[in-house]
Amino acid sequence: MRHKYILLAFVIGISGLLVACGGGSGGTKAVCDLGLKPKITSNAPLGMNDTLRLSVFGIDEPKTYTWEGPGGYVSHERAPVIPNPGKGAQTYKLSVVTNGGCTYTATSDNIVVTGPWNPCGLDSNVMKIVKATTLSFNVIEGRVDNSNFLIRAESKNLAVVDFQFEGNQPPKEGYYTIQVNDGVIGANKVRVVASVSTLQPFTASSGTVYVAINGTTTMISFCGLNFTSTNTGVTSTTGGANVIWTP
Repeated sequence: MRHKYILLAFVIGISGLLVACGGGSGGTKAVCDLGLKPKITSNAPLGMNDTLRLSVFGIDEPKTYTWEGPGGYVSHERAPVIPNPGKGAQTYKLSVVTNGGCTYTATSDNIVVTGPWNPCGLDSNVMKIVKATTLSFNVIEGRVDNSNFLIRAESKNLAVVDFQFEGNQPPKEGYYTIQVNDGVIGANKVRVVASVSTLQPFTASSGTVYVAINGTTTMISFCGLNFTSTNTGVTSTTGGANVIWTP
């Protein structure tokens, strides 16, 4: 008989652990999974000019969402969309209450937001010229070039892409519009020329180039930048790039 009481007490104890987190419909208690760990995902890394998209998976039948983030951010959306997030590493916390009354919490990994950045989905040190070529650079250097500052990306024996900025110092973080003509580069302007072997040069004609600074690293990117050339069949095209330079 003593063993029966011990077994009954054990069963009651286990039941008490499983039945938690509030009541369901009809006054019954929900059985909450104490080991359930929801996972927050995002589209990071991204630039501060982009839109941060948060989502969560691993939760069935959620009822309410409460997201909290930097600067007093609060949202009750299932998948918040945050335009122009602040620069830096940041985390977001989420509390989910299910229809059964169970509460689960999660914290995101560090979400890295850089300065202005638009790498066009390309890997580091890659440039794509639509209808022409995709280049992978193995040498990136920066130096003063006459009255301008030059950042040059090279793909050995295949291509050289020059980014010319104003003055004799590396570019500051920000947005740069295209300067077509050669010579002294104006303020907040950049000249981009891609010289590819067996092809005539591609010169950027319009669009925006993004520069983000992360410590001593300069990140140059663009997407949908317009180029012109004298190449047959490719006199007008677009391109994207993601170039990383560290002195």
